[in-house]
Amino acid sequence: MKTPHTFNSVADLLLSQPLTIDVEIDDRLAGPFSIKGLEVDCSVLYMGIPGYAGLSFELDPAELLIYQNMFLGWIHRQLEKERFCIVERFFGHAHIMLFSGAFGSDDPFLDALRAARILGENDEPGFRPGIGIASGMVVAGFTGSPGEYVTDLFGRPLVLAAACAALKPHGEYAACITVPEEEWRHRSLDAVFPLIEFEHPQKGSVRQPRIWKLGEARVIDFSGTDKIAVRDIANFVHWTTDKTPGEQAREWFGLVRSKGFYKKNR
Repeated sequence: MKTPHTFNSVADLLLSQPLTIDVEIDDRLAGPFSIKGLEVDCSVLYMGIPGYAGLSFELDPAELLIYQNMFLGWIHRQLEKERFCIVERFFGHAHIMLFSGAFGSDDPFLDALRAARILGENDEPGFRPGIGIASGMVVAGFTGSPGEYVTDLFGRPLVLAAACAALKPHGEYAACITVPEEEWRHRSLDAVFPLIEFEHPQKGSVRQPRIWKLGEARVIDFSGTDKIAVRDIANFVHWTTDKTPGEQAREWFGLVRSKGFYKKNR
């Protein structure tokens, strides 16, 4: 599904590929319903907005709307120049991206890591999302009723990536990517996150100092039954910002209101 567009929706994916399952089921209690879905072997990059519940109490609903669109706009702005082909799915508190050989990735897990690195190194706004990556079989499909169908994603990698994103190791890191130890497969940090070289006007070719550190494997409880080993890859270089994303959202909302584009309905 390699297209000229970097980002594609789940609907784009479903409409561009032969479906894995396409059937009508007539259940005794639920009645008739259609099942249309596509299995995809992929790597899932999950990015959760930290403290989303708290933000929902702290910000007005319109301010939270601005905040979330700032978050998604920042992600797109950082990755739009890359050669990834990404299938994405939005939730109120998170953004999911899929990388797969089925739509142009030679190494989906590595591409997910590269995308996470770009975001972790360029978090000037200060969103500091929780970032988790996991791989395996995912089903993209339509859900709903005859009144309205929406697209959704299902599978263990989604839950595992979300669980990894929620793990917050101790430390004053600027960004952290958490992955299952079995996914790391003894990869080299130098190979995954090679040092960037650039031309300095006086010094010539200069290599960027290493800003990411690979943590030791640690074991966590997963779903209350399984234990899995995970690895953290942390970046300790912080951006200096004048205001938090929440403060910026409030500022934008104040400007919108002052210009008369907010009409309170009560």
